[in-house]
Amino acid sequence: MAGTTAYRELTSARAGDVAFASAVQEDNADIRRLLRENPMAGRIAITMEREPDFFAEADGLGTEKQTIVARAGGRVICVGSCTIRERFVNGQPRRVGYLGGLRLDQSVAGRFDILRRGYQFFQELQADRPADFYFTSIAADNVPARTFLERGLPGLPAYEFIGDYVTVLIPVAGRVPRRTAPADEVLDFSDILDCLNEHGREHQLAACWSDQELLMLQALNLKAADFCIVRAGGRIKAGGALWDQRAFKQTKIHSYAPWLARARPAINLASRLIGTTRLPAAGSTLAHAFLSPFMLAPNEPDALAELVVKAGARASERGIEFLTLGLAANDPRLTMLRRRFRRREYRSRIYVVRWPELGGAARELDQRYLGPEAAGL
Repeated sequence: MAGTTAYRELTSARAGDVAFASAVQEDNADIRRLLRENPMAGRIAITMEREPDFFAEADGLGTEKQTIVARAGGRVICVGSCTIRERFVNGQPRRVGYLGGLRLDQSVAGRFDILRRGYQFFQELQADRPADFYFTSIAADNVPARTFLERGLPGLPAYEFIGDYVTVLIPVAGRVPRRTAPADEVLDFSDILDCLNEHGREHQLAACWSDQELLMLQALNLKAADFCIVRAGGRIKAGGALWDQRAFKQTKIHSYAPWLARARPAINLASRLIGTTRLPAAGSTLAHAFLSPFMLAPNEPDALAELVVKAGARASERGIEFLTLGLAANDPRLTMLRRRFRRREYRSRIYVVRWPELGGAARELDQRYLGPEAAGL
């Protein structure tokens, strides 16, 4: 399978009654069940689901995606992935791995030995062709996961905090004006490739795009016609694609904290009156689309606001409720978005992850703003 490491099981990859292996297509249903049944903790507990095919995203992007599963009694009880692609580090393209999708079944909650051995197994798999850097994100309000991984416990990699990251959801239905200008120009991916990489070069961990990678996005419901562009004097000042990923990747509202569930009807009533964002019903799929891939010329914050309005108008026409994008918490563009748009925010913490002989360290990064796109986290 393209983008997925071939099956491999090490005789040493065992933690008592638990066996570890690289995931294959036959694990698809079990992995999807694990994702559905084990939400991410927080005031708003969500599940990050991959229906109908967990492996579709790796195949569509052509990235190196390595997924590890742990089984006990024939049942998948833990899963985690590493997606490796070229990203900008200090302005230069480097092979960077993103560690994501770590889920431990509730039946084995607290089993440190499973996580420790899973990380060791992953280290063994990566030894032949490691990435230059590895990083991950953890929801700021997922205190148990943060506390556990930040401790520096024996057998676990080091988690080196490098910055806060804010995912912004901007409501579009009835809030963003519809377009009155002529239809958008027809673009070719070649028109935007250089702009994407010029923008990415100025941000840490931003994706480094090739024309082949952009073309492969068509298999994941993203075409050149989905890009919105803001120009001035023939020059692209800002641009981004309206990327609806719900056909292969869903964010579902699992539950609310008891106090928030009780307050939800009042919050939603107020949202209609004053134009704030509503809280979707538990069990629903978030009707959102990412503004991604994303680009902005230097010193053009107003162009970003214009791009959000333009993309939001198109999203409204498609029945999408929220426009989603992510920025570093210290990025001045975030201040502009807060000033111009009603929104809901979700804060994460970004870490460099490294083993003693695997991956670069946080101290090697310069002071550029963090730039991974929310659509890829």
